Amino acid sequence: WSDPKKLRLFDSALGSLKAQGSTAESTKTLLEVGIGGFVNAPLLVGLKGVDIVGLDPNDAMEVYARSSAQQAGLLLHNSLRITHGVCEAIPLESSSCDVVISSLTLCSVQDPVRSIQEIQRVLKPGGKFVFWEHVLSEDDPNLARQQVLRNKNFGCHLDRRTLSLIQQAGFRDLQASYFTLNSSSRFLNPTAAGVATA
Repeated sequence: WSDPKKLRLFDSALGSLKAQGSTAESTKTLLEVGIGGFVNAPLLVGLKGVDIVGLDPNDAMEVYARSSAQQAGLLLHNSLRITHGVCEAIPLESSSCDVVISSLTLCSVQDPVRSIQEIQRVLKPGGKFVFWEHVLSEDDPNLARQQVLRNKNFGCHLDRRTLSLIQQAGFRDLQASYFTLNSSSRFLNPTAAGVATA
């Protein structure tokens, strides 16, 4: 989670949420789809009065997510709800979330288009969709061929063009970029990240 680009992305996207805080009358809701063990918890430090909702199909991850939130100090000033479910059918009301986070999640959903539609549905008008996803290489044809050949070897789809799907989804505004990380797993290095506004 500590990649400098990811830190800057989350700081930029969540800055206003951290600055304004919440009152009992205006509690903000942040949803992370595919929360898993909540490795992004340290990136949310500074939030106050936020209802954090973690969505995951694996109920066994709740204990790890709560531990990560506790270690990051998030539970001192925020609530945390872990909800069973999948991104294609988010069990929340329409227009109920101020922020939705997807970090290395859209690669593993069954239907990425439906998942993005669901994210749009639960976002309030003006709400932010913050994403950080590995994608099919756009600038290395040899790597792209290898990703296609090894598709699903890592429990996810290595050949997805997630940024294109988000661009086609009709968000009011989209600030995003494609870049290549320098990590040990070159198949996961091509990355699309940004913020889409509902």
